[in-house]
Amino acid sequence: MTKHTEVFKNCAIEIEDDDSLRIAGKEIIYEYDPASRKWSAGYLPYTNYDSLLDLAQAIVRDTVEFVHAQD
Repeated sequence: MTKHTEVFKNCAIEIEDDDSLRIAGKEIIYEYDPASRKWSAGYLPYTNYDSLLDLAQAIVRDTVEFVHAQD
């Protein structure tokens, strides 16, 4: 089991085997498109990312829900 944990802008990001994504303890629902090899989530509609970590960092950086943790 591969697990990646890091703190980005004061939010804990946890990724397990590309099967589970948690930001600040909250489970994030996401999708992977094998045709384009890109990741996406409803938090940032119409945007796609090369990795699940890139997606998680964008959610922390660009969504209101997690901005309070950045202070």
